[in-house]
Amino acid sequence: MPEKKLLGEILLEKGMLSEMELEIALKEQRQTKQLLGRVLIEKGYIQEKDLLEALGIQSGIETVNLKNTVIEKDAISVFPSALAKTYNVLPIKFEKNTITLAVSDALNLNMQDDISFVLNYKVKMVLADKNDIQELISTYYGAEIESVDDLVKWLSQDVAEMEELDTLASSRGEYATITSLEEIASLPPVVKLFDIILLQVIRDNASDVHLEPFEEDFRVRYRVDGVLYDMIHPPKGLAFALFCRFKIMAGMDIAERRLPQDGRIELSIMGRPVDLRVSTVPTVFGECLAIRVLDRGKTIFELETIGLLEKEREIVETLMKKPYGIILATGPTGSGKTTTLYSMIRKINTPEVKVITTEDPVEYMLEGAVQVPIKENIGLTFAACIRSILRQDPDIILVGEIRDFETSQMAIQSALTGHIVLSTLHTNDAPSTVMRLIDMKVEPFLLSSTIQGIIAQRLVRVLCPRCKQEYKPSEEEMIAFSLTAQQIEKMKFYKAKGCPFCRGGYKGRLAIFEVLVPTELFWKAVIERKPLGEIRKIAIEDCGMKTLVEDGLEKVSMGITSLEEIAREVHGYG
Repeated sequence: MPEKKLLGEILLEKGMLSEMELEIALKEQRQTKQLLGRVLIEKGYIQEKDLLEALGIQSGIETVNLKNTVIEKDAISVFPSALAKTYNVLPIKFEKNTITLAVSDALNLNMQDDISFVLNYKVKMVLADKNDIQELISTYYGAEIESVDDLVKWLSQDVAEMEELDTLASSRGEYATITSLEEIASLPPVVKLFDIILLQVIRDNASDVHLEPFEEDFRVRYRVDGVLYDMIHPPKGLAFALFCRFKIMAGMDIAERRLPQDGRIELSIMGRPVDLRVSTVPTVFGECLAIRVLDRGKTIFELETIGLLEKEREIVETLMKKPYGIILATGPTGSGKTTTLYSMIRKINTPEVKVITTEDPVEYMLEGAVQVPIKENIGLTFAACIRSILRQDPDIILVGEIRDFETSQMAIQSALTGHIVLSTLHTNDAPSTVMRLIDMKVEPFLLSSTIQGIIAQRLVRVLCPRCKQEYKPSEEEMIAFSLTAQQIEKMKFYKAKGCPFCRGGYKGRLAIFEVLVPTELFWKAVIERKPLGEIRKIAIEDCGMKTLVEDGLEKVSMGITSLEEIAREVHGYG
């Protein structure tokens, strides 16, 4: 197969562009991250038709002139306006379950997959002028821009019958048969809405989805980069049917609406394996459903990219070279603890090392590691699993979470018998981790013999590099972070602005850390049951621990995040 030519090469060969113009455009593209074709047009080096011709040659996709093309009414009628306006595509032909779309970007294969996924049609793309597409979309669908809510309205026509079925299922149990509920969950509007929700969740890299019924409303929200956003407000009549769909897919009892339930869905969305952990609780206005999204298709971060600065990364890498002992990652739920442990394992997982993990759930596949999922309903707990793992002759053991005394004892025994144990714990910071284990009735002398290091962390949003703004912090911010005038002069501060390429000025997340390597003086204070404040002071002064706030301020000065984010994650306000 011949190697696909670059866009610039094609334009040069066709005489549409000079080498100097291409060099200037490429330099600007590297700075702005825009598509090369857009840069060339904005600088006036080529016309839209030139770009279209070159893209057609590059992609091997047919090019059409929409002004001379017949637009079939059937194609317009089966294709919702919200999709046309969201993706800037125009349906021109529909036959044999295949829809032909005029597009201006032949390289956007995700768009093709998205539309095929939502509509369950095969999608064929042809190239056409961007302005012609926009003009005809206005002609056939109207000029007003519609939202995802409009797409939901298109999907949820004629839902009165579902509202009636919901009422019957609630008031008269005999109507809520398994067969009738399965039929409700299989109605085309329900299936399509289910698909749209999952599609948007994966596209936006959401970590959680919440389906919440209220007296006069049905709200679907999702969490992106740690912040909840409204996704859609479907008709309330769709709530019951959509819940049935999720519960069937998750292997839950669809007829039971009075008790909390848990289930799991494994899907492939846009070619990516996705694991959904589904949970329901009964409320005043019906069931509330929450979904934890584990996207197995996402890249697992390396130790160098999760947010550790050079000094802390060197400390962690030194800890990983220890022949035995416990290394703990601590923080609240959703603070990236498992990602940190996975990154550590990826660093030390070689053919000479045997790694066994025990997790609830197994979040990502680790190449070369033996991974055991916890199943407490059949007695396979963390403690029971560790006992069996020790018979497998591992070098490194990852315990998903230390929840109780029994698990902590098994982890300590494993460390004392020559194993490296990695695990997580829910605590506020590194020094309080030791207090938490003592609260579990673990003897302090056992902790001093086994714990090699504690990594506390939080996830903060990363400022969008395109639109972040430098500024001088206010007096209130200086007081909140104990910043002196001298520090203000030496540091740089940035705040979020917002642009089309980000969400409110932020794009992605990374962690802020405090890494504690306990010293003899630290353990002496622990064994003597000194107050936590005194132990924390020793951790900073004798162990050399940089606090979460200090690490955060360093990343603020580097232009990575903002004071607002540090305040929100560490102080709980902002």
